[in-house]
Amino acid sequence: MAKILIADDEPDVLLIVSERLRRSGHKVEYAPDGIQAKQKAGENVYDLLILDIRMPGHTGFEVCEYSKSSEKNGKASVLLISAFPEEQKVWRQSKADAFLMKPFEVGQLMAMIDQLLKGSA
Repeated sequence: MAKILIADDEPDVLLIVSERLRRSGHKVEYAPDGIQAKQKAGENVYDLLILDIRMPGHTGFEVCEYSKSSEKNGKASVLLISAFPEEQKVWRQSKADAFLMKPFEVGQLMAMIDQLLKGSA
């Protein structure tokens, strides 16, 4: 399956999403803030990055930009998530592949992940 990085400063989101992804057979790493997310993206290769837009240290936009411009993760899909509706309007200006509004249902997230991993999002 896929190697996925999830970065979010909400512990419940990290726990629920990472557990569901692991049960689906994916290898999951997580970061509780933008600093650790950027560090992990610089050291590892991922198939998918799930990034909260508003995090301490670096925003999801910044981590996305960094990842997409790197040799290691330039081809990785990026899913931005946010609880702030105004960010839904600006995510398309980023290099991200998709956006999901919080709160979301885990089934909705898993369907989007499947599409991204298949390259059809």
